[in-house]
Amino acid sequence: MTLHLHLMLWIVNSLTPQEIRDRIMDPNSDFQQKMVEYLEGTHQAEFVSSTMANVEEDIKTSQESKDYQDPTLTLPLPPPSVKHEADCAGCTTCSSDSNWWAQFRQAVNDILYKSNRHQCSAGAGWSRKQVNCSRPCTILDPNSGALPMKQGEARLNSFTPALTYILQCNSDVTSLLSGTAIKAITAYVTDYITKTPLKTQNSSRRMAQTGESEPISLLQKLERLWPPHIQTVLLAQLQL
Repeated sequence: MTLHLHLMLWIVNSLTPQEIRDRIMDPNSDFQQKMVEYLEGTHQAEFVSSTMANVEEDIKTSQESKDYQDPTLTLPLPPPSVKHEADCAGCTTCSSDSNWWAQFRQAVNDILYKSNRHQCSAGAGWSRKQVNCSRPCTILDPNSGALPMKQGEARLNSFTPALTYILQCNSDVTSLLSGTAIKAITAYVTDYITKTPLKTQNSSRRMAQTGESEPISLLQKLERLWPPHIQTVLLAQLQL
């Protein structure tokens, strides 16, 4: 088991899933276009300005150098502290900034190649995450108002480049735009983080007790885990 984190972020003053759907389905509004631009600007499912084949080749070439450092085993380099508003030809500061962005893209692609790719294929034990279909662009489902996001690489988790660079590991960033999606992820995260680590000597005793205990509902777990003001938000979203 690898150390990892599950979390949900609420955007202050954001619209509810129903409000978003209504605005997306409005034929006289440009909200759909702006929403797609926002979502594609915050997370993606393709390498940064490159392809799987090119990234693989770049990594092989980089690893041949004695100066190569695996970005999944090192800390990220901070950006230059000074930056000019306009690009100055031959300026040391601008050159440093340009070089940093180049290594940023290279590091992110390296991390994605090693951490975000799915190795499994369809068959026994596969899941939705492991077998994704590529999608050339974000599309609108005219019946539900859903926005299946652009999927440039079929087996790559969606991610946020800045977050990948900071964490230096696998991440999966998803926008929850429906009550169903919010309910599913809330149940998953709540179940996951309320698990109690068991010592080996206690496993058998706990398993024997399982058949005698009443199951804990999702609502009960929410009440135990989240403070009252968060419970109110969660329950309101779950009812959509």
